[in-house]
Amino acid sequence: MKMKNYKYLYLVFILIFVKLSYSQERWVNYTNTQWINCLKIERDYLWAGTEGGVVRWNLKDGSYRKYTTLDGLVSNYVISIAIDLEGNKWFGTGRGVTKFDGTTWVTYTKKDGLSDETVYSIAIDSQGNKWFGTANGVSKLDGTIWTTYDTSDGLANNEVHAIAIDLEGNKWFGTAGGVSKFDGKNWITYTMSDGLFNNNITSIVIESNGTIWVGTFGGGISKFYRNKWITYTAWDGLVNNFVNSIAIDLEGNKWVGTRNGVSKFDGKNWTTYSEYNGLSDDCIYSIEIDLEGNIWFGTTKGVNKFNRIKWSTYTLNELICNEVSSITIDLEGNIWFGTAEGVSKFDWKNWTNYTKKDGLRGSVYSMVVDLDGNIWASSSGGRIYKFDKKNWIKYGLNDPWKWDNRVNSIAIDSMGNIWAGADRGVHKFDGIEWIVYTISDKWDQNMVQSIIIDSEENIWAGTWDGVFKFDGNNWIHYTTADGLAHNKVFSIAIDSEENKWFGTWGGGVSKFDGKNWTTYTTADGLIHNNVWTVAIDSAGNKWFGTPRGVSKFDGANWTTYTTENGLVYKVVSSIAIDSKGNKWFGTHGGISFLGKVKENDNNEENEIPESFQLKQNYPNPFNTETTIDYYLKEKSKVVIKIYNLRGQEVKTLINTYKDAGKYYVKWTGRDNSGAVVASGLYICTLKTEKYVKSIKMVFLK
Repeated sequence: MKMKNYKYLYLVFILIFVKLSYSQERWVNYTNTQWINCLKIERDYLWAGTEGGVVRWNLKDGSYRKYTTLDGLVSNYVISIAIDLEGNKWFGTGRGVTKFDGTTWVTYTKKDGLSDETVYSIAIDSQGNKWFGTANGVSKLDGTIWTTYDTSDGLANNEVHAIAIDLEGNKWFGTAGGVSKFDGKNWITYTMSDGLFNNNITSIVIESNGTIWVGTFGGGISKFYRNKWITYTAWDGLVNNFVNSIAIDLEGNKWVGTRNGVSKFDGKNWTTYSEYNGLSDDCIYSIEIDLEGNIWFGTTKGVNKFNRIKWSTYTLNELICNEVSSITIDLEGNIWFGTAEGVSKFDWKNWTNYTKKDGLRGSVYSMVVDLDGNIWASSSGGRIYKFDKKNWIKYGLNDPWKWDNRVNSIAIDSMGNIWAGADRGVHKFDGIEWIVYTISDKWDQNMVQSIIIDSEENIWAGTWDGVFKFDGNNWIHYTTADGLAHNKVFSIAIDSEENKWFGTWGGGVSKFDGKNWTTYTTADGLIHNNVWTVAIDSAGNKWFGTPRGVSKFDGANWTTYTTENGLVYKVVSSIAIDSKGNKWFGTHGGISFLGKVKENDNNEENEIPESFQLKQNYPNPFNTETTIDYYLKEKSKVVIKIYNLRGQEVKTLINTYKDAGKYYVKWTGRDNSGAVVASGLYICTLKTEKYVKSIKMVFLK
């Protein structure tokens, strides 16, 4: 009987544990990945490094998978990509390098040996060494040992934007101070004094005949051939002298990506492509060319493919811009985000974006919802917009200088009047007329950053010179002399007990109960004293958004959330809390959600095969490298080895655990010591706990 009771208690415990596990809050990040910094093609996949993480497109079916810091990236700002012979992806970011083998993420930073954590470029030589161009020199990783090269060794400049390796193994580095060539021992640098038109190099590519092509920042492109530099600029036919990327197609044409379109150069003639031809945007940051000759362009608004006849666009339906200034939640539970490029609406499944083509212009700094469900948004240029579920209607402030009068915040009173806090005072709109309140003759007291209305219909305005309360007749001024932490007030919230919470610039948070002031700073537990936004949840917890993350205060204890906890970006400019208690954080790097959600379906391709498989290598025979595909239907210990016909091990390619999925590995015809093997027939064997298969491969020197 006792045993049955124990079993019953055990079952109850398990059910409670499962329920609690399911209901625990977790982080979800939403980022815009349309700003493409770099591209890399890997057979049927296109990898794109963006300002919102990495996207991998399946070029056969158009499906995609997105990777962010929640998956293992050290930063969502991905600047460079390289893929080594084993299929590992190397992502250079603004906070270090992350290696991804398909399962495991490993990050390298300055403490590991990287010369700087801003990694502009990555190249991999024939020995498998990784070369990283950073903001403070070049770092080489041979698999174990890090070596750094800088100006003291012979590098032209420590800011290295591009790396290319020629057929002789020489490394060419494009820097902010010229081009440097390194043969492993000696350095040669080329600058404007040698014939280079501009020293600020943005990109390098090398032709099969050894010709070096470099793109510059403002100086067009320069060609180095037979020790002579030749430059091409807008005078010659290049669309713009600010060059971000260069690629050479199979026919030898040069494709040059600039800030104003793409130029193709066949050696004699120039052809220019822009938005009018099919590009998503004229600012091109990266160009890749696949084995079929298709040209791929990474722009600020997605990826474009050009097959010489028609254009195709690859983008994700997502947040319009990563710089989020405001968040509001409508009466139907939809989340609205005001960004630097318009407004995004999220209905928990789909995104709808509104920009200038919809009638909405400028950055959106604040949003509120009225009792009829209309969205009111403020922007620069003295503009306020109302969205009536169909159209955006513009209302300009009644101000002769309105185009210089940014509207920073909006509130709505019980009568439906709109109160706008602007750079020049408080403006009230009753639907027909505007009333302008110039608080004082001092300009900083009219710089209104935040506005809120309490239960008694008092207007509270946070300015650059303290807080003002308006009771309908008089303005009452509160400053540091009264107890305010700092006179620059950027955010205000009111709790259920009518306490006012003021987020200040440099002074922390001040609480005002109508009589007494209490200040909280980093000494108390606040992560940073610059508080840009304040929100209060139903349990009375206060949430503070700062330039270093989010702090939560329950009245006694402080809890801090940063990028290490799951926050998408540390600079938090807006916070909203929905009816279910979920927290939404608007940052300068996207949106973070902290709450209770079900596992959501997404567009990601199904990567789990139905069976174990080892595919025939290709090409076969081969003389430089070959690719071996293999499929795992479940997580397994995987061993892939190469043997000669006598059964002797030649090379171990894989010896690790991997999750279920589709993978590949490359073999370059070298043994475990790194020596090139003899021409002949070799056996490749895949072993897991449940599967063994071998294939024959022919290597020809």
